[in-house]
Amino acid sequence: MNTTLSQFGAAPQATAHAVAQQARANWDRVKAMAAVDRMHAEAVKTVQPPVKLVQTPLEIRAEVMAERGVDRLDLTRMGAQARLEAEISIDAEARDRARQAKIKTTGAFIDLTA
Repeated sequence: MNTTLSQFGAAPQATAHAVAQQARANWDRVKAMAAVDRMHAEAVKTVQPPVKLVQTPLEIRAEVMAERGVDRLDLTRMGAQARLEAEISIDAEARDRARQAKIKTTGAFIDLTA
């Protein structure tokens, strides 16, 4: 196996010229690929953060509590029975609003619970 650049019978100068020509062709190809990469990199636009379509259940719960004028501290100050009733009504309202928000984002809804 021949590991040198020249072959038997070929002039060393012609082989060196062919290798240099191939190297230039490779370099031109690399430059062209880099130019294409720069073109694609310049075309990339920043992506805006997605618009929040649905509130989380905790946000809905906080909204319901704010509408009723109750916060967590008020809940802890209430008696056991009053707190239980307040928690149940807040959770029921928050669950209903979360259900309605989910329906609005998923499409049409027919209420069969008449």
